[in-house]
Amino acid sequence: MEHKEPDEIASASISIARYRALMGDEAESLSDREVDLIRQHADAIAHVLVEMFLESDAASNERS
Repeated sequence: MEHKEPDEIASASISIARYRALMGDEAESLSDREVDLIRQHADAIAHVLVEMFLESDAASNERS
């Protein structure tokens, strides 16, 4: 899986306003920059989890 630069991640992600809404009260005291950093980290974690699943699924299919 290719790695993206932070600017590419931010442009492909949901908006900061939408992410604030999803975070609810937890986002009230955070700056836009802090919300953006959390959004970028969440996106990176999601990509890693999908990659791990796909690799695991491929390995399972090879054994079958």
